[in-house]
Formats: sequence, structure tokens, C-alpha cells
Amino acid sequence: MNQEEFNVLAADLKKIAGIIPLNWGAVQQNCIDDSINMFSIATYSELERKVSPLSEFKKNYFRRRWYLWKCAECDEYLFYKNANVEKNPNHCDKAWDVRINQNHVFDIKGTVIPREMRNDVEAVMDNPGEMVEFFYEKQSKGVRYDIQNRLFIIHHSFVDADRELYLRCAWEEKERIYKEFCSRIDDISFISTHNVEAGVIFVLERVKNVVEYKIAGLG
Repeated sequence: MNQEEFNVLAADLKKIAGIIPLNWGAVQQNCIDDSINMFSIATYSELERKVSPLSEFKKNYFRRRWYLWKCAECDEYLFYKNANVEKNPNHCDKAWDVRINQNHVFDIKGTVIPREMRNDVEAVMDNPGEMVEFFYEKQSKGVRYDIQNRLFIIHHSFVDADRELYLRCAWEEKERIYKEFCSRIDDISFISTHNVEAGVIFVLERVKNVVEYKIAGLG
């Protein structure tokens, strides 16, 4: 992806954020994924054509799955556009998406705070270790199942949890946040678990349309 491609995709994702289902309807799984070749689909209009013969249940599954995949592509671009970040040249390699300062590799995962932990979000932000353990233990057992270094991008709105997708598209703010993460990576204390290391960036909204953030392990 280059800057022009990012600009087009990022703008389109912002436009359709309000019509994407907020729930999977199912855990990510191979039997549904095999219904169409989602990774060959470049635009939302094309996705709608491809899923038209499917049940509404599967349509919503693919709408959300495709949308989050495209958001992930944009997140990755905002990382590897930094001078000290390398993109994995092998897009089929599940081990890592980006390498920072030549020695920190991460698979990037955009997600939200688990529903079970939202009763005390501030505590999760202060100590995200339990949440990270949850992510590794409860991850999908589909084709992408693996254990590797991960950087979790957590989206949470204190205004309304349903504003998750708007936070996923806070591209201007995310660009600044990711730049700081990359420039200060050697100052970050990462979470050790499952014989790998994990980082956490919280992208937050306490006041509507005002994006805040917290990089776990950064003093």
C-alpha cells in the first residue's frame, strides 16, 4: 500500500463505519470463511455482490470480517510508513506484520476490551496483562491460529461502546500515536506471556470525537 491507496481506502472505511455490524454473529471459523474468497475483494460494493447469495447471518459475518481486515491493512501501513519500521515482504507469513528498529517484530491485532472486563476499564488500562492472557487463550482456532509476538490495538469509547468502528478509523490520530510508539519502542516494557511478548496501545474516546490514547508499559 502507498499513501494514495491508503487515502482512498481510509476515507471509504470512514464513510461506511456506521453500516458495518458491531458483532460477528459467530466466532471466526474456516467453514464460513470458505464460502467466498474474501481476500480477493478490494471494495465494499464488490463484497456486497459476492455475499448476495448467502444468508443474512453469513453476510453480516463477512461484512464485519472484511471491514476489520481492511482496517488492519490501514493500521499496518501507518506503522511501516515510519522510517524505522519494516513491512513483512511475505504477506502469507503469519509470524509478523512489522519489524521495528530491526529487532521488535509484531503481528498487529485491532480489537476491543473483552465484554467480561468492561466493568473496570481503568484497571484494565493500568494492568492489561489479564486481558492479553485472555486474547491468547480465547483466540479463534481458525486458519490464522498461532502464537506470536502481538501488538494489540484496543479501541474503547467511554461515550458509547458501539462507537468502536469510528475509533478504528481515527486515522489522523492513529498516525501520530503509532509514530510515538515506534520512536519510543526501546523505552516500552512489554508483556511476556506464552513465550512471546505483547504490546498494547489503547485508542480511547472519553468525550465524543476527541481521541486519546495510552501506550501500555511506557512511563
